[in-house]
Amino acid sequence: MSEGISSIKQLKLEEKSAAQQRQVIQELKGLVKDIERSEKTITALNRELAEVNARHQGPRNTRQDIAYLTDLLECAKKKLAWEKQIASLQKHAPGLMDQMARIISDPKAPPSSETRDQILAALQAIQSAMQRLQDANSGNDQSPGTA
Repeated sequence: MSEGISSIKQLKLEEKSAAQQRQVIQELKGLVKDIERSEKTITALNRELAEVNARHQGPRNTRQDIAYLTDLLECAKKKLAWEKQIASLQKHAPGLMDQMARIISDPKAPPSSETRDQILAALQAIQSAMQRLQDANSGNDQSPGTA
C-alpha cells in the first residue's frame, strides 16, 4: 500500500511540476511579446522624432521654437514611458530566468524533451527580440532635443 501512496505523491508532484513548466513557458512567451512591444514603441518614437526634426528645420522664430520644443517634450514623455517599460522588463526577467533554471534542473520532476524544446524556442525568441530591440534603440542614442 505504501507503494500506491508514493505513486500518488509522485503523480501529484509531476502534475504540479508540469503546471509550473507550462506557466514558465507562458511567461517566457509573454516576455517576448513585451520586448516586441518595446521595440515597436522605440521604433515609432524614433520615426516621430525624425518627423519633428524634419518639420522644424531651418531658422525659426520664437513661436516656431516653442512649437518645436513642445513637440520634443511630447517625444521625451513617450521616451520616459518606454524607459519605464524597459525597467519593468529588467526587473521581471531575472526572476523568470531563475524559475526556468530551477525547472530545467529539477531532479525530482525533470521536464520532458518537448518542454525543453519549448523553453529553448522561447529563449531563442527572447534573444531575437532583444537583438531587434537593441537595433531599434541604436537609432535613438540621442535624447529628444539633442539631435
